[in-house]
Amino acid sequence: MKHLAFLFLFWLSACGGGFSGEYRALEGAISLDFRSDGRVSQSMIGNRFAEFDFEKTGDEIKIYVAPGLAQVYRLQSDDVLIGPGGITLVRRR
Repeated sequence: MKHLAFLFLFWLSACGGGFSGEYRALEGAISLDFRSDGRVSQSMIGNRFAEFDFEKTGDEIKIYVAPGLAQVYRLQSDDVLIGPGGITLVRRR
C-alpha cells in the first residue's frame, strides 16, 4: 500500500501536482495562483480572467495557454519565478 501511495505522489509531481502557491509580479498587476491539481489561475489587477493547465519539471514550469502553446517560467527559488520577457513574480506569504 505504501508503494501505491508513493507512485501516486510521484505521478502527481510529474504532472504539476504538488506545486502550489500564489505568485505576484513585483508591480502587483499580475498574479498566478498555482494549485496542486495542476491548474493555475491568472489574475490581472485582482480580477481572475483565465485558468490553465501547467506542468512542473525541475525548475521549469510550463503554463499551457492553448493546445501545443506554453508560456515557460523558471523557478529561481521557492519564492521567485522568472517569466516571459523577464517578468519577476514573488510568492505571496
